[in-house]
Amino acid sequence: MKVLSGRVVFDLVLLAGAVWGLVQARSLPAAFGPGQIGPGDFPAAVMIIAIVALLAVLWQDLRASREEPRAEEGSTERVGLAETFGVLATGVLLAGYIALLEPLGFLASTVAFLFLAVLSCTWFLDRPDSGAAWGRLLLSAAVLAVAGTGLSYVVFTYGFGLIFP
Repeated sequence: MKVLSGRVVFDLVLLAGAVWGLVQARSLPAAFGPGQIGPGDFPAAVMIIAIVALLAVLWQDLRASREEPRAEEGSTERVGLAETFGVLATGVLLAGYIALLEPLGFLASTVAFLFLAVLSCTWFLDRPDSGAAWGRLLLSAAVLAVAGTGLSYVVFTYGFGLIFP
């Protein structure tokens, strides 16, 4: 009996989540008038893009799992302490973002979240080795946080007419 690889199972779980997200987005109310964008149109478009991308990734992982030689029974790839802390840090950052969204507002909490997310991902995955590299990282994290937040704010406020907390 051939067992699915962890990557394929993960792809399938993400695909199921994206399909569920599409169903939820389509269940939102329709647009208020003809030619207008409804509240579910943008999330539905994102979910469709995610489904297409996940199908491509699933296809690649299925092909790769057939081509790879099977590892010996009992051999597993262990998750290290840094990876575990990285996942926990991301969870804490998301919980903090959700908790601070209402009191601080969208702009401040999103800038802080994106900045800290870039720093934590870099810290756990590929730490800079010099002071100059840290300086570039801090600058690029700040630019990404401000640009990402500003772009999101402009698109949702002026494009979709939403009001942020």
